[in-house]
Amino acid sequence: MQEKEILALARRRADRAEVYAEETDRTTVEFRAGRFHSQESRLALGHGLRVVKDGRVGFSSSTDPERLDQLVDAAVETARYGRECRFRFPHAAEGPAVRTFDNRVMLVTATRLREWGEDLVRAMRARVKDLKLDLTFRRTYVETVVANTEGLAVGFQRAALELDVSGLVVDDGLVWLPGYVNLSNGEPFNLEPLCDQLENLARQARERARLASGTWPVIVMPPALAELLGPLFAGVNGRMKEKGTSPLVGREGEPVIGASLTVVDNPLRDHATGSSRFDGEGLPCRRNVLFERGAFCGFLHDLSTAAACDDEPTGSARRGYASPPFPAITNLEILPGDTTFEKAVAEMEQGLVVYQLTGGGQSNMLAGEVAVNCSTALKVEAGKVVGRVKGAMLAGNIYELLKTVDRVGAVQQDLGDSFLPFLRFPALKTATGD
Repeated sequence: MQEKEILALARRRADRAEVYAEETDRTTVEFRAGRFHSQESRLALGHGLRVVKDGRVGFSSSTDPERLDQLVDAAVETARYGRECRFRFPHAAEGPAVRTFDNRVMLVTATRLREWGEDLVRAMRARVKDLKLDLTFRRTYVETVVANTEGLAVGFQRAALELDVSGLVVDDGLVWLPGYVNLSNGEPFNLEPLCDQLENLARQARERARLASGTWPVIVMPPALAELLGPLFAGVNGRMKEKGTSPLVGREGEPVIGASLTVVDNPLRDHATGSSRFDGEGLPCRRNVLFERGAFCGFLHDLSTAAACDDEPTGSARRGYASPPFPAITNLEILPGDTTFEKAVAEMEQGLVVYQLTGGGQSNMLAGEVAVNCSTALKVEAGKVVGRVKGAMLAGNIYELLKTVDRVGAVQQDLGDSFLPFLRFPALKTATGD
């Protein structure tokens, strides 16, 4: 194993060392406008080396297995200018049980993925004749090893199979229909639920509806919610606590968002695309509750940010071989509530249902300010969805908005690395072209 050879070389030149090895095998099959477009397979293998020399941290990476000496030389050289090291590399520990690999995923060939795509295109043409479908199948196998000079040597495998769908209907403007399926559990692809979802959305979006700019009740569906919550990801990051830039600093235990919301980072969810037994530094992964019934529970840390903040690491280091570790969310969960979508819509006199966001951004992400465009938004009138609204835009502060949530969906949607219900905001600032 090259990890042992790299550590042996690093021991001669540095006080401590850690090597991260990653092998990735990815196959992608794409359809554009309902036609097969491309098929690509890529294999990558790389090593990232972190060393501690004279109390400072250095890092380098390489994809060349014949130049290990240069890898070590570069890491030691960068340590001269690196940050002060305040942490220790971990010793070996038992990792939790989580399913991240099903061999059936690896048995799905590129030919089979193309057949699935052709079946889906054919089925949707029979239902929505003028629908243009873009499809991307991604099958990814990742094998990771983390080893250090403290005797730790751990690894895991992950096999993910995902389908991204973007449907387009040209009817008095462009109507975008989003879809996603996580196939990483190895079960056969059942296209009927996806077809039903896309057909229903296309039917609802056929009619053009108007909604004046103002403050309206808005149901944000899971795909759009994952984008809207971006500032929350930054806020709970231990690096932002270390810098003192997170609005959550010093607020542990305080109610910050609505009491109906419990938000969790869960790397132990079977066949989620962010799951693993160990984090990027070899620490056992664990389920971290970020907000419990609205109260802030704490930040996500890697070894470095935990030491800088005098906190405990949370097993939240993420990385690839080409970068040092950093704290980040793995699989985001919002625990489901008890409201069906039909009930949430029926209670609204006027408002919006937002399925997809695009083209907008965060005007001040760290403060939680958001301003985002809606590519797929439907108007609700008298408790029914009546048609699509063009040019809608949502704005507000995500922390303040989450305090007001009055309905939480009863079902989580699997988005690969996010598992979210819909949320209904009773008064969300909305601008439209009407």
